[in-house]
Amino acid sequence: MLITQSVRKHRGFTFVELLVALAINLVLFAGLLTIFLSNINHYRSSINLNRLNQQLHTSMLLMTNEIRRAGYWVNAQNDLGSAVNNNPFMAAGTNITVSGSCILFTYDSNSDGALPSIAANVDDERYGFRLSGQTLQTRAYGSPYDCATASDNWENVTDSNIIQITSLTFTLNASTIATGPGNKGLDIRSVDISITGRLTSDNTITRTITKHIRIMNDKFNNQ
Repeated sequence: MLITQSVRKHRGFTFVELLVALAINLVLFAGLLTIFLSNINHYRSSINLNRLNQQLHTSMLLMTNEIRRAGYWVNAQNDLGSAVNNNPFMAAGTNITVSGSCILFTYDSNSDGALPSIAANVDDERYGFRLSGQTLQTRAYGSPYDCATASDNWENVTDSNIIQITSLTFTLNASTIATGPGNKGLDIRSVDISITGRLTSDNTITRTITKHIRIMNDKFNNQ
């Protein structure tokens, strides 16, 4: 009787009990693996979203800093009280213009008061941004001052191997404050920018950011 009880105490798990324990462990492991993979995917998505945000905000900052300077002229004070606008950076062909996904503008970058000729080896003080394909571009020195010029004439700001710009819009706003008789007035100008992009490696991650830019240099209109 004592021998039988001792054998029963030390006989261990049966085969069925081992299978049940193994099945339970597999279910638990599968659950842990699912949670782990879900966390990895969430972490990857967060990293990709941060990368996309960084690219878009950097592009927006570049455009904002440049566009708000449109029309700057070091000699602007010379026109005060003259009832004329001699600013060469606000003349026909150099004044800020918007065409859908492209913007062109000029400003007195070196503060010498003159708008130089177009040249490839110096800053010719003509600037622009546009969407070409799925890439944000900026006008290079010496390139045609034209939104419709070939894509290889302008420089890429974004890398389409990393980020694809799917939409870019510029909206030029203006309101006039009367400053004298007739139609004389001061044009208060601003630009609204909207840019949308997605990661090339994961086009399900999309982001849109917008910005309202107040042009710092108002335009005197004496017409």
